[in-house]
Amino acid sequence: MFRSGDNDYVQNRNWNVLVFMSMVLILFVILLIRLYSLQYTHYDENLQRSENNRIRKVVLVAERGYIYDRNGVVLVRNRPSYQIALQAMSLPRAKADRDSVMNRLLRIRDKDGTRLFDSLSLDTAFQRSRWIKNRPIGFFEDASPEQVAIIEEHSSELPGVVTLIESRREYPYGTLASHLLGYTSEISEEQLKLPEYEGYSQGDRIGQKGLEQGYDQEFRGKNGIKLVEVNASGRELGLVKGVDAQPPVPGLHLISTIDLKLQKVAEEAIPDTARGALVAVDPRNGEILAMVSSPRLDPNIFSLKKRERNKGWAQVALDSLRPLTNRAISGTYTPASVFKLITAGAGLENGILSESKYYPKPCTGGYQYGARYQKCWGTHGNLNVVHAIRLSCDVFFYQAGLDIDMARINEFGRRFGLGEKPLGVDIPGEKGGWLVDSTSFNERNKRLGWRWARGLILNLAIGQGELVTPLQQAVMVGSLATNKGVYRPHLMKELRDDAGNVVRRYEPEIIRPGKMKPETHRVLMAAMDSVVNHPGGTGKRGAVPGIRVGAKTGSGEWKKGAKTHAWYAAVAPLDDPQIAVAVIMEAAGGGGAVSGPIARKVLMAYFGKEDEVK
Repeated sequence: MFRSGDNDYVQNRNWNVLVFMSMVLILFVILLIRLYSLQYTHYDENLQRSENNRIRKVVLVAERGYIYDRNGVVLVRNRPSYQIALQAMSLPRAKADRDSVMNRLLRIRDKDGTRLFDSLSLDTAFQRSRWIKNRPIGFFEDASPEQVAIIEEHSSELPGVVTLIESRREYPYGTLASHLLGYTSEISEEQLKLPEYEGYSQGDRIGQKGLEQGYDQEFRGKNGIKLVEVNASGRELGLVKGVDAQPPVPGLHLISTIDLKLQKVAEEAIPDTARGALVAVDPRNGEILAMVSSPRLDPNIFSLKKRERNKGWAQVALDSLRPLTNRAISGTYTPASVFKLITAGAGLENGILSESKYYPKPCTGGYQYGARYQKCWGTHGNLNVVHAIRLSCDVFFYQAGLDIDMARINEFGRRFGLGEKPLGVDIPGEKGGWLVDSTSFNERNKRLGWRWARGLILNLAIGQGELVTPLQQAVMVGSLATNKGVYRPHLMKELRDDAGNVVRRYEPEIIRPGKMKPETHRVLMAAMDSVVNHPGGTGKRGAVPGIRVGAKTGSGEWKKGAKTHAWYAAVAPLDDPQIAVAVIMEAAGGGGAVSGPIARKVLMAYFGKEDEVK
């Protein structure tokens, strides 16, 4: 006989067995479902993952296009640069193994016994490798061949550590034309958010400033792709069979309008310790032949290793002379007496002035207007408009300005490229100027409580108050001489592919009317001729033997007690204008004495003459 206790025990045991078998069955069913899911439902996905572990997609970075001068001389090119990086997909997964790789890297020393890598850069790279899987993470830039060889010697101990070859920009002439060429650097997080950089990725090097930025899309080209097989340790075994690589398409090469010979002469004429700018332009089509902004900087610093790059950047960024600023297109200055050409042109165009008109008040050293006495820099007596421009007499233009009025003067200035709107040069950073009238004056000076008064015309008529850029000044004087329209200034002449075929050619574009009556044009050209070629002209130091040069000088007041900004704007030959030059030297003194000889050197070089002293 069984006792009731034994029966209960048997029942409990059978129940436990049943529960256990049920759990085993449920687990088995779950495994079958999972197996079915892996083998059938997600087969393609898992196969792709498996292939991804075996196959690596390698991006083939396109070669960036070069920049040449107008005669085919290379101004910007590329140089090979070795980079040591981490390939996240090939790094060991276990933390201990990853730490072991990092420690091995820290123990590597060069032939002098110096540690090759610093712990901070390595730690940052290993941290980033946790979430960046699709591209290499560099931690050592611009490695030498010897340093690369050291890494290759230890390759078996360093899974996931790779050496790559990339291109870095090289500027063979150093600081020459640095502001118009620009430089390249790694794209910032802020730039990645901008619509114009859609399709760019972190780590991409892009153009910053100048032509590098203005034509970045054209220089960039199109990256290629290749598929390579890798082993368990992440080492490449070769290309995947049956799959052709997609080669990269190199970027376009830019033939610029710059004349290297002229650029060199212009830069040698302006000391790098001075603040100033020069623009030389062909007024017949808007081609910029030379552009200088001083002080200059060496764009090669942005292609150096991080430490040297940061040091170089700090030096230029903190320099009080602002070498990063392109004064030629973004420096705004009072035009000074160069503006008298505009005042005179407006008076002639509207019949208020003529070559035979003399004002009743001769120049005796100043002009009385109400309670205000406006001085002139000299004593010039009775003058007509040609003599007044030649001697740069303020008293004549005080009276002319009051007669003509600012509305007419400003309208004439806008015809020839002056004004608030930039001219549209094909590099970033260009600023417009300012032609003053009662409305804009009141608006700009509202906070100061200043109001427009008619007496302000006296200063404005002689160019003390308006704002222009050196580029505007060069374009203005050039279009005055041609009388055929204002052409958009530009630095790109042609874009060519890697085979040398022309992909795009810049078509000259007239952007302002730039025309006046024949009589107005004749008188202004006679006046500009007189400035340079008459013994008493203020611009005679810009004369070129055998070439009829016309010009206007200016001394721009900017701070009480300080030396004036020295302006010189010239065009040649006057009877067939081919080149216009504008020079400004900040706080340097008189335009004829300081900037005139600089412009002369550029003109002498352009016309192939020896720089002989007259």
